[in-house]
Amino acid sequence: MTVLIQAAALGLVGAVVGLLLKKNAPELALALSLGICVLAAGLASELFTQLGEIVDLAREQTGLSPAIVSPVLKCVGVGVVTRLAADLCKDAGQSAVASAVELCGAGCAMVTALPLLRSLLQMISEIS
Repeated sequence: MTVLIQAAALGLVGAVVGLLLKKNAPELALALSLGICVLAAGLASELFTQLGEIVDLAREQTGLSPAIVSPVLKCVGVGVVTRLAADLCKDAGQSAVASAVELCGAGCAMVTALPLLRSLLQMISEIS
């Protein structure tokens, strides 16, 4: 909960300062947004480390293959990076670039999920 409060405070202060900068120095406002994203990601990194430990424990106890768990976690990471990058592009007024980033992120997520599809097809062929 502390991380969320810190990230919210950081975001709100960044948003206010960004609004003040946007009128006279939009490039600095964008740089500020990027910096806030990096700082917020740094705050969240501890949470992702804890989540990774729990996922590893669950995988060990259930016997799930890393080939099943890893693509799911990677897809979540692709989604987070895609969303942040696209939003930064939109803040810079580059909606076409944001759409391209989103398209690339969707493609990356699909490719990342291919091992899951392979596992599913293998299970189906073994059942038949």
